[in-house]
Amino acid sequence: MNKHSMKVCWLHLIWSTKERFPYFSDADKAKKTISIFKDICIQNEIYYKIGYVNLEHIHLLVDLPVKLSIEKMMQFLKGTSSHTINEAGIFKAKFSWAKRYAAFSVSNSQIDNIIRYIKNQKEHHRKVSFNEEWEQYMKKYNLIKSP
Repeated sequence: MNKHSMKVCWLHLIWSTKERFPYFSDADKAKKTISIFKDICIQNEIYYKIGYVNLEHIHLLVDLPVKLSIEKMMQFLKGTSSHTINEAGIFKAKFSWAKRYAAFSVSNSQIDNIIRYIKNQKEHHRKVSFNEEWEQYMKKYNLIKSP
C-alpha cells in the first residue's frame, strides 16, 4: 500500500473443526494452535489482534491486508494451520477444519466489544453452544429465515 493510502478492514472470523469434533479439550493444544495462527499471520502480513480456540471452533480478529481477498486469507489460515498441526503431530488422528467459515466486518468503534467477546469465549459457551451461536449469526445476518 502506498504512503498516500489508508486501509482498515477488521474481520471477525469464525470456523469449526471438521464435524465439530472437540479436538481442543487440552489447553496446551489450543495455545499451540493460537501460536500457529500468529505465525501464519506474520508470514502473510495479516495483522492479528486476538484469537481464541474453543473445543470445536475458533474466533480470530484480524485486519485484512490489501493484497489478499477474504477467500485467499482463509485458505492461508485454515490450510496452513491444519497442515502445520498435522506435521507437528499435535493430535494422533488427522486434523482438519470444516469447509465453512464466517467472516464479519467490524467497525473500528466495535473493536473493543469484539475483543471482550473473544476473550470471554469460555464463559460465553457455558451458556450458549457453538451450534446455537452459529444459528444466531445466521439469523442476525438474514442467512436463514427465522421461524
